[in-house]
Amino acid sequence: MKHASPPTSSPATLLSRRAKIPQTLPSIEQVLRGSLFQREIRCGKPTCRCAKGPGHPILCVGVTFPGGRTQQVTVPKDLARTVRLWIRNYQRWWQAIEDVSAINRRLLQLREIPADPAPRRTRSAVPRVARSTSRRRLGPSR
Repeated sequence: MKHASPPTSSPATLLSRRAKIPQTLPSIEQVLRGSLFQREIRCGKPTCRCAKGPGHPILCVGVTFPGGRTQQVTVPKDLARTVRLWIRNYQRWWQAIEDVSAINRRLLQLREIPADPAPRRTRSAVPRVARSTSRRRLGPSR
């Protein structure tokens, strides 16, 4: 699903395309980064068929983190379909971010970046309540 626009699009067309991209995405709560793959394990029982032949097949999700650390999570068969969907949803979100970024680059080239009507307040922009300089203990003293 490619949303990137050709370089000849007008700013209005680019803005319209950009606004439609989030509407095509699944819920953010249904995404999972990783790769689904099948492995074989050996159970360790000397009389089991896996001791001499192929191991028992299992499904896993593997994720690599910055620094090279990896994590594998075993996926029960009854959840495999859901995991596949969540991984596919993650890929859709990632592609949408790339598409919005491409549109924003083009808008920047055209010098047509619209001013935000109401910028979102960040946590640091929220006024802090002044704290009293004296500290009171509410629990038992030590």
